[in-house]
Amino acid sequence: MSVRMIAADAGMADTSSECERLSAELSLRNCALDAAAAHFMVIDARPRPTRIVFVNRALADCHGFAPHELLGTDPSLLIAIDECREEYSRLTNAMRAGKHERAQLRSRRRDGTTFWAGIAVSAVRDATDRITHYLSVGSDITRKLEDERQREELRQRLITEMKERERMAVELRIAQKLEAVGQLAAGIAHEINTPVQYIGDSVLFLQSAVLDMERLLGSYRTALAALPDGNALSTARERISKAEQAADLDFLRGEVPKAFERTLEGVQRVTNIVRAMKEFAHPDTNEQSAADINHALETTLTVATNEYKYCARVERRLGSLPEVMCNVGELNQVFLNLIVNAAHAIQESGKDAATGVIVVSTEAADDAVRISISDNGCGIPEEHRERIFDPFFTTKEVGKGTGQGLSIARSIVERHAGHIDVQSERGVGTTFTLKLPITGRPASGEA
Repeated sequence: MSVRMIAADAGMADTSSECERLSAELSLRNCALDAAAAHFMVIDARPRPTRIVFVNRALADCHGFAPHELLGTDPSLLIAIDECREEYSRLTNAMRAGKHERAQLRSRRRDGTTFWAGIAVSAVRDATDRITHYLSVGSDITRKLEDERQREELRQRLITEMKERERMAVELRIAQKLEAVGQLAAGIAHEINTPVQYIGDSVLFLQSAVLDMERLLGSYRTALAALPDGNALSTARERISKAEQAADLDFLRGEVPKAFERTLEGVQRVTNIVRAMKEFAHPDTNEQSAADINHALETTLTVATNEYKYCARVERRLGSLPEVMCNVGELNQVFLNLIVNAAHAIQESGKDAATGVIVVSTEAADDAVRISISDNGCGIPEEHRERIFDPFFTTKEVGKGTGQGLSIARSIVERHAGHIDVQSERGVGTTFTLKLPITGRPASGEA
């Protein structure tokens, strides 16, 4: 045998051995990829549309196919494009540009069900730097996303609970302060009421005494006029006339009764304010009882008079209402806050008592009552309307508002199984509307 033939035989043997070795390595790699839990897919980028040339068993099983069934198919078969169109478009654009890209896609199984897949796609280039294939590596991340969603829900719930606890703590502190102020106001009202009663009684006595003296003075004048004329009588009449002129008796007779009327009117106003303070500051309980909402509003308007009397007049449009089961002390806080806010809004708009108007109206509405408190103040900016009931949100200057008034108001109304709504237009005014069930909140344990 020649050397050339020996060499040729050796070369054929080497080539055959190399092919067997490469085939064994390829088989080993395929087995390794099939054993992997991750999803592997190779896509031929040259045809249009692209075609799958390799998938491992984990990917095929997850989609409900045998591996050979996916070979030669369009990769979009495995994607629920309608449910992730924007993300799918972003990924395909990145693939065409040869970029390494990650994405979360809604993937489709053979039976039509879907799941979330997280994938990373890389481009494979040939010696001329032309993209020939895409390698996709991924996994089913549905459980992971669900766990993340649950963790986020739990986090949000914890944040909400913390805010609620913080709000309740603030409400408790404010309630304690209001209780202390209420007790103080009740004590002051009691202390004021006693001397005011003395003053009123004394003024009534003096008014009655002046009337009696006026009648007596009239009798003297009549008797004096009936006496026969004489020098002594003329002298006496002249002296009496001069004394009356010196005392300006005619003026006193006209003005003293008016002074008594003004004094009694002032005493009555003080009495009404004291009564309103006592009712407003009555210690609250959690018990509901039948209450006259119109009377509660009148009481609150009396207490808040100093807040609005210099900037607005109040129009009362109070309809006929049934008594409402409620905690009237808590509702008084709501009414006071809304009335004070209305007064502040009117002040901010630059109006005065001649042009500012607060309208308080009530009406029965089926099984509920509706209370509206409107003003023609500055209105609430549109960007703030969604946040006005949030705890600690305020547009007032530091030191002039805590951002708790409306938050507490809504909390109180909701505790009464009611609803509070706001309508506002910048530069026109604001209306807060409360709807309260006549029968009050359901008893504990009721639906």
